[in-house]
Amino acid sequence: MGTSKVRVPLGGLPIEISLGLNDKRLHLYPETRLNGRGEPVRLGSFILVDPSAHRRRISGFLRLTPRSWLSLGSADMLQKELFDYPAAVDDEHLVLIHGRDALVFRNLSDAGTRIGPAPAEDGWLRERLWRRLREIFGGPIALLPKDEAMQLIEEVNRLLRKEIYRPLDERGLPGGLLLLPSKLTPIIVADMHAQIDNLLTILSQNAFLDAIEQGTAVLVIIGDAVHSEIDGQLREMESSMLMMDLIFRLKLHFPEQVFYLRGNHDSFSEDMSKDGIPQGLLWARELGERRGTAYLKAMEEFYRLLPYVVASKDFAACHAAPPTSKVDVEMLVQIHRHPRLVIELINNRLQRPNRPQGYRRRDVKRFRQCLQVSPETPLIVGHTPINREDTLWLNVDGIANHHVLFSANPDQVGVFTRIGNTMVPLRYPVDALTSIINSFDPAPG
Repeated sequence: MGTSKVRVPLGGLPIEISLGLNDKRLHLYPETRLNGRGEPVRLGSFILVDPSAHRRRISGFLRLTPRSWLSLGSADMLQKELFDYPAAVDDEHLVLIHGRDALVFRNLSDAGTRIGPAPAEDGWLRERLWRRLREIFGGPIALLPKDEAMQLIEEVNRLLRKEIYRPLDERGLPGGLLLLPSKLTPIIVADMHAQIDNLLTILSQNAFLDAIEQGTAVLVIIGDAVHSEIDGQLREMESSMLMMDLIFRLKLHFPEQVFYLRGNHDSFSEDMSKDGIPQGLLWARELGERRGTAYLKAMEEFYRLLPYVVASKDFAACHAAPPTSKVDVEMLVQIHRHPRLVIELINNRLQRPNRPQGYRRRDVKRFRQCLQVSPETPLIVGHTPINREDTLWLNVDGIANHHVLFSANPDQVGVFTRIGNTMVPLRYPVDALTSIINSFDPAPG
């Protein structure tokens, strides 16, 4: 390219970018969302990926949105983790601009840049994952029969009574703290609130499912998988039942790779309400009527058996908030003796003028010290979305490496994972996967 600018019409994609003399190849694809017929719908943005890693292992990407730009180069530490730049890539190598009717490429490097056509993405790679999910779930994405659901939750509760990576409390049960080994790559989602396609999208994106199956990654759900927060759907509980059926299937299939932390919606409490609608009581009534008293009691047991905090050298997380009072690891393990601590972990929010009891920067710092992680370790919570348009928010309230994740946005789903040595936030468009997966013919036999 030399020092000239190259304009490429927006329809002329995908594009391969070679930084240097083929020292690093990147692929630029239009970002799409799949509708219920499995048809890709363009969103106007583009995704830049490393083809040597994309869908082969857990990896990241950069997003180029309309009327924005990206500067590619090894001076960007995140890009170095995402793309593993070789030495030939300069600190500032190439600028990509998303113009009104074209993409503009401007080379900044003496080593040069080449652009050309890239192969289309192989749709079979994701279809393979959708079919695998159908196998794991034992058929279409649909509610289980009453007896099968009862057997499933009882098996999950038996697993939780001996769940791995949780120090035992004084009763001989796994305590409230989940300590993950650093060899496992975390895949963190929060507050899915009965959005089934959000869960299916995460499981079929990146190389998440493959890594879970290989035992190299763990899916961590930090509470509140139930109770829709979509306007007009606050009373609807069937999707919550289906969500828990799917999570239980995952837990049973991957007992050492799938973990669930308790959130405030994981309750039948009369205090659990949204916009005046008693979702906790409605949830209890729905389960009792549809699946019986024994199932309702088994779900209560599931809630009692859950951990509240997860930590590793890469991150720490709980559903809502770090405690505002001093805690230690032993208190987290023996959390059944500390009901006020439970309330803080699953209910509190950032301090505001109308919420003086909320947590502050110093509480985040103290919680990291309690968990014996470095001061820079990301602390991730759910519970309090900052707005209704996004799915994750970084460095909230100016607190470094303190992030909020809300994975129930019906348009995009957020996730944190580790790439290299860095915890990275990723956003994916939500695909209409329930109808797509259910359209597949049953497996023979």
